[in-house]
Amino acid sequence: MKKYTFKGGIHPLHDRHEGKTPTADKPVRKFVSDTVCIPMDMHLGAPSKPCVKKGDHVLMGQLIGEPVGGLGVPVHASVSGTVLEVARRQNTGAGLSECVTIQNDFKDEWVELKGLGNVETAPADQIIPAIAAAGICGMGGACFPTAAKLRIPEGQSIDTILVNGAECETFLTADHRLMLETPMRVVDGLRAAMRATGVKRGVICIEENKMDAVATIKKAAGGREGVSVAVMKTKYPEGGEKQLIKAITGREVPSGGLPMHAHVVVLNAATCAAIADAVIDGKPLVERITTVTGCVREPANLSLRIGTIFMDAIGECGGYSEPAGKIFTGGSMCGICVPDDTVPVSKGNNGIVVLNEKEATPPETTACIRCGRCVRACPMGLNPYRLLNLCEAGDKAQAEKEHLLDCIFCGSCSYVCPARRWMTAAFKNAKDEIMAARRAKK
Repeated sequence: MKKYTFKGGIHPLHDRHEGKTPTADKPVRKFVSDTVCIPMDMHLGAPSKPCVKKGDHVLMGQLIGEPVGGLGVPVHASVSGTVLEVARRQNTGAGLSECVTIQNDFKDEWVELKGLGNVETAPADQIIPAIAAAGICGMGGACFPTAAKLRIPEGQSIDTILVNGAECETFLTADHRLMLETPMRVVDGLRAAMRATGVKRGVICIEENKMDAVATIKKAAGGREGVSVAVMKTKYPEGGEKQLIKAITGREVPSGGLPMHAHVVVLNAATCAAIADAVIDGKPLVERITTVTGCVREPANLSLRIGTIFMDAIGECGGYSEPAGKIFTGGSMCGICVPDDTVPVSKGNNGIVVLNEKEATPPETTACIRCGRCVRACPMGLNPYRLLNLCEAGDKAQAEKEHLLDCIFCGSCSYVCPARRWMTAAFKNAKDEIMAARRAKK
């Protein structure tokens, strides 16, 4: 069996680094909290505009946030109940977000849903509008509006849709369990996307450490037109869009370009499942599977309503097993640290990971020994050592010339660095400053 991969990357093989064992065999279980706090800015693009007010009674799936701008995404109530407040609250980002807080009445009364039915017979021209109306954005963490991704601009063409089922990030097993337990939803979502875009080739990409998922997805994909399964070598960041495209198609996304410039669209496995729900049943995106792990008493894969507060999800897992030193959403390589456990789960939150105080203590940084490990590990073919020197010297113009903006912040360079230099953080800060300067000139 051919196993696909890319050049560069790392192998976080030791369990204390990979962290998947505590939840890999844990079936998904549902948890519904008594209150949800739903942010209006869960996607890449302008925040949605709240269209409900304090005291309103809402139904599950009801529109509570109207899309704004070309990349706008609608937001829906994830429970039925009463709106407690519409106010700015702390979210997973650095600033405050407009949020709608709803008291759950536990009746789960839905708005009227109008699906298109079978993905193989649904009108192809109605599929992308259904995805847009469901408020679906990338559920692997990037949160790019899915309908916008599938609307191919004039002059561009795609011939392949890749489904990222690699789940190469540390600690996370949410997509693994999704593919094991509801594989048909993943295949149906892919087929819907293929029919909407006229693409004849769809490939579901899964790492070799999930051969049970390979088997279930292959069975679900049997006889489905144009759908195949590719087994990837277990390596991080195998699930990165550009790495996936290179591994499967041999094509490279040009510097500064998007996957469509390599004639490919990449969708996350959970995103495909959400597409299936939207097309078949007309369901908006109001819940997702999230891995809750680390220093919690009972690590689990939970199906959570959007807006569930972190502390409630952690409480469902027995609470903290020891004092928390750091909490982040996503895996430990690309995850985002959150200020505390009062922030809500959003559409892109595939993991809640708790580190103890020792694990959260950063290692001491020493002098670079010019070993070149960071260069060999970089999946984008960059020179992290050189870029860090430029960033530390404040020479962002030269760093940009040397393709700093192509960095995907995977953390591979920092992971392998024996001097424990803070490369990825420096690159992120420098890129943010460059992009802010560009916006200021407009």
